[in-house]
Amino acid sequence: MPLAQALQIAPGWIETYRELTIAQSGTAPPGMPSAFVLQYLIDPLATVVSAAARLTPFVLSTDPGLWSIGLDPTYLYPVAVQVRPGDHRRVEDDVERLDVAYEAYAATARAIATDLPSPTKMSSLQRLGMVEDMWEISLARLAGAPPPERQSCCLLYALPGCQPCAGCPRRD
Repeated sequence: MPLAQALQIAPGWIETYRELTIAQSGTAPPGMPSAFVLQYLIDPLATVVSAAARLTPFVLSTDPGLWSIGLDPTYLYPVAVQVRPGDHRRVEDDVERLDVAYEAYAATARAIATDLPSPTKMSSLQRLGMVEDMWEISLARLAGAPPPERQSCCLLYALPGCQPCAGCPRRD
């Protein structure tokens, strides 16, 4: 799925994910499918951009036209990322590179989060918090650290038999 087409594809993806969640769990709490689709859209971007900035001398362009996400055919979560050649930049300074990478990621991810059509209301904290959370989670993964405390919630805890995730803002 081309990231540039994500906002056009999102309504059908959200509905399909809702139906899949109902088939698996007997329910799909309002807002949960939208939260998962938003996370599935920006987590691969955060993961790849942060890894490139931390592990190589490059800041990848976050132009959505250069990015595609492959989804699991059954459960619809991302399983592959493709980044095409583009305006990727070499930045020698480690701190500057990570800052530039974050700014590029955040600009693209905020646009996706803000514009994501959702059949249920999503607050700005949910949308923009998810942008920050995916970046911080990607850095924690790279460092082998536990998940940081999140600003947003994926609402997984609302499914039967599930608990709040590590880092969930709903945990005490």
